[in-house]
Amino acid sequence: MLERISAAIEGTRGIRSRSAAQCIAPFLVILALGAAISGCSRTETPAAPGASAAAAPEAEIEVHTVPVRRGAIVQRIEAPGALEAKRESKIGAEVQGRIDRVFVDEGDRVEAGAPLFQIDREPYEMGLRQAQAALEHTRAEKRQVEADLARARELQKQNIVPAQQIEKLETGLAVARAGEAQAVQAVALAQYKLDRTLVTAPYPASIVARLADEGTTVLVQPQTIVVVLQESGELEARATIPESRLSLVRIGDPALIHVEGIAAPIQTEVQAVADAIEPTSRTYTVRMRVANADHALKAGVFARIEIMPQSKREVLIVPRAAIRSEDGLTRVFTVHDGRATPVPVTLGAVAETEVEVLDGLRVDTPVIVDETEHQLAPGMRVREARASDAGDGEP
Repeated sequence: MLERISAAIEGTRGIRSRSAAQCIAPFLVILALGAAISGCSRTETPAAPGASAAAAPEAEIEVHTVPVRRGAIVQRIEAPGALEAKRESKIGAEVQGRIDRVFVDEGDRVEAGAPLFQIDREPYEMGLRQAQAALEHTRAEKRQVEADLARARELQKQNIVPAQQIEKLETGLAVARAGEAQAVQAVALAQYKLDRTLVTAPYPASIVARLADEGTTVLVQPQTIVVVLQESGELEARATIPESRLSLVRIGDPALIHVEGIAAPIQTEVQAVADAIEPTSRTYTVRMRVANADHALKAGVFARIEIMPQSKREVLIVPRAAIRSEDGLTRVFTVHDGRATPVPVTLGAVAETEVEVLDGLRVDTPVIVDETEHQLAPGMRVREARASDAGDGEP
């Protein structure tokens, strides 16, 4: 380009007039700059479309699959619960009186028949002696009437005593016998009251409360509660089951009871199923016996209860690892034409590692089971792992 500018300047040397040269020079500079700009534009022209680089290949993920199968499944029903005393009794006096002695204190364990407290015996011993004396009196009267009647009958044979006198003595004897029977019952009642001054434990139990001390006068109506006891050799677990699972739990179903602080779960079985639904919570109660011979468990502790209803047989089963729940939908991913395909499913019984499928799948349909399924999106390209690699994902 500089050579062109020099040639143009040389061509002007033949012009004799200085003013003419000054007019031509700017024009030549403008031409030179235009040529330079034109050359730059030509060097920055983009390449033809056919010369663009090839697009990147679509990503592909390797996944593990397990076929849907038929089999049996044992559903575990988990429910909150608590251990409670099988029996709890509030023990008061059956006879009124002053407490002479309380034999137990809170936290004690007692056997059936063990003394709990003693009511003052003296008033009831006196009552028994009075009743016994009254009985002896009526028996003496009866004996006298019996003797009079026997003599009267002998005299009647001699026509000395009239028949009306005999009838009167016979009536008197009947009254004496009734009085004797009444006196016998009075003695029995007095003995009963005396015996009830000593109050004993009705069954093996633990004392959970002592509410009265020596010197307290206890009443029968309203009854004064002296001690509260609970059966501790055997407890009862109570679980609340949702109404939706009403048809699943049956008497005799095995159960596991998990208590904080106890390493191994306690094995038991369902003892009773309530017939009524609690209207507020829409739940029903299930009860189970819990042996507690060593008294390691305490009534009132919370527990997590697992009930295993009878197994369901010949149902469609997939691993729980294959189930996804998003936006209120439950589905699994299958592989179709090399792509991840979501399939909505309806679930039934749920076990620890498997779940029953009621609708949406067929036997032998491969479902994605390992951790890669959480990264999948519908339509993503996938490649099933070889059988030797997929073994870890099988149930």
